[in-house]
Amino acid sequence: MLLVTLGLMLTRPLIVGPPPHRPAKRVEALVYSERALGFTVLLIVSVVGAGYGAIKLARLAKEEYRRLAMENMQALIKGALEDRSQTSENQHGQVE
Repeated sequence: MLLVTLGLMLTRPLIVGPPPHRPAKRVEALVYSERALGFTVLLIVSVVGAGYGAIKLARLAKEEYRRLAMENMQALIKGALEDRSQTSENQHGQVE
């Protein structure tokens, strides 16, 4: 969507065309105004869509980060408990 928005911004002169020369006939000015308004609405929709997509991607990345952080924490706790049980078994074996 971002590429579409950038493409629209770059091709504005081709899509909308040059403004009518003064003194412009009312019909010419109206046609140009309709083209410019339609393009502006399309550009706004594209920008909003790109923003929505960016927010959606950020939320997905945040969820993935949280999931990986939880998995890492669980692995760390599991490893620490295993190390503790091994060291306590080694200490009990040496005491006897």
